[in-house]
Amino acid sequence: MSGDPYVYEGTDTLRNTAGIRDPEALAEREQIVSFQALRQMLKEPVLGNFDQAHFAAIHKRLFAEIYPWAGESRTVELWKPEIVLNGRSVAYTPPSQIDEQVRTALSSLAREEPGNLKESRPAMRLAGTMATLFQAHPFREGNTRTLLAFMEQYGRHHKQPLDQALINRVPSETRDKLVLATRGQIQPLTQMVRNARYSEEQRAHPVVGRLSAEAFEAVRLMGAPRIFLPEPGTQIRGQVVATNYDHALVRQDREIAAVPLTSFRAMPENNARVDVRVLRNDESLDRTQPREEAARSQVVGSVLIPASYVLLAGQRPGDALRNRIEIPGPSPELANALNTRSAREIVADPALVAEVRQIDEALIGRFGREGSVAVIQGSPDRARSLLPTGQDLDEVRAVLKPLMQAVVADDRQQKLSQQQTLGRDEPQLGPSR
Repeated sequence: MSGDPYVYEGTDTLRNTAGIRDPEALAEREQIVSFQALRQMLKEPVLGNFDQAHFAAIHKRLFAEIYPWAGESRTVELWKPEIVLNGRSVAYTPPSQIDEQVRTALSSLAREEPGNLKESRPAMRLAGTMATLFQAHPFREGNTRTLLAFMEQYGRHHKQPLDQALINRVPSETRDKLVLATRGQIQPLTQMVRNARYSEEQRAHPVVGRLSAEAFEAVRLMGAPRIFLPEPGTQIRGQVVATNYDHALVRQDREIAAVPLTSFRAMPENNARVDVRVLRNDESLDRTQPREEAARSQVVGSVLIPASYVLLAGQRPGDALRNRIEIPGPSPELANALNTRSAREIVADPALVAEVRQIDEALIGRFGREGSVAVIQGSPDRARSLLPTGQDLDEVRAVLKPLMQAVVADDRQQKLSQQQTLGRDEPQLGPSR
């Protein structure tokens, strides 16, 4: 970037305290440094009056370890193509006007309280200030992170905290909203502020305290069922929906049991089916058993296809209930039989064929007959569109294909038995007289 004093000559790499010349290595280092500073900032906020000096102090806290110019206003023009602007750039404020624009924007924050950010008008007012600060882009790098960190402190100071996990879930989408807001399209950014305020308020749960972003989203998609703390000594069986700071949320019919993580020998995984006893205050786990073996003893069965609490593309709202049907994985005995025995041999074993039918019924309940066929032998794209994100199609089919052969064999056996029964019961014609 010719004429830019912030980069090493002949490169686009920003000058930095570590002397890193590789842009990818610098980006990685910058992410680590700023993330650590952000986490520390939650414990020790940058003190100030939410003015220009306070804004600059936050940038310095985030980036001083990596950039010598952290906290200083930029001296060069900026231009960056944006997808939502069809390749055009935000009209960033010229260096000579940065200080005035930042002071003007922040003075509006000082004049009045933010109000209830779940409401449209206060949220729009804050979104407008954010858009102005984003367009000012006071620093050579790190403007969006500084803006969001500043607004996090501002909201918390005024008892209107915003859910940072929601705001930062997809950084590119948040940036797009800020970009559009500089062009007068303020509604997407306003709605993000309102949603973040509402989400933060909802994550304050009366039973388990604050819900993690993952736990909150899982509970919300389940229709916000009741969460309860099981009594010490209670045996809890069910599927882990999510882990939350100090608890594992275990689904039990229409309720969720918040089981203390201290009752588990190892961190339970999402979608695992567990059978665990809630420890009493004076109890501790036996640590003499090998950790992996002990952890496995609390998992009562695998889940081949986990329940899903989101609608897939093309689904109707009514399909949400079907998505919640989990497909159990085969027991060790059935898994072994599927690999070593023929379909006829499996059908001849009453215990195995009963398990086969159980899995088949769950499969049809979840996907319907046509969808089940698509999952087992349809096109890979069609099959993956029916499965939860990240599900390994090859692993699913490795179980379902031989299992369906057993279903077909059992169907034939039942049909043959019915024909034989009908044959014995059919009235026979006597000899002609």
